[in-house]
Amino acid sequence: MLNKFPTSLITLIILLTINSPSYSADDTGRYLIMGLGNLSCESFLNEDDEGAAYYLSWLAGYMTAYNDLKEDTYSILGETKTVAQIESWLRDYCTVNGDETFESAIRNLLRNLKYFRVKQK
Repeated sequence: MLNKFPTSLITLIILLTINSPSYSADDTGRYLIMGLGNLSCESFLNEDDEGAAYYLSWLAGYMTAYNDLKEDTYSILGETKTVAQIESWLRDYCTVNGDETFESAIRNLLRNLKYFRVKQK
């Protein structure tokens, strides 16, 4: 039966099957956190406006990835949330949880935002 298919087609099918993306952490639930997400909440709070903009840019990238990778999510930000509201929430959270990583604060933010997410464009 396989002789009816060209070898290149069989190879392509195998490669697509092997290389299909997996959108999850390792088998223990851990994943590599890169960039500003490794820094503490306190470091975010100590930044001036220019420095805070870098953190918010990192957040935008994180949220974009979330939108792409989570099922049933067009925009985690929702229709009613503004960047100022998000920054205010993060500052409040980080004031109480200064030792946590910025990425941990973002994960907690996204847990709250998922109830307001836009599911379809």
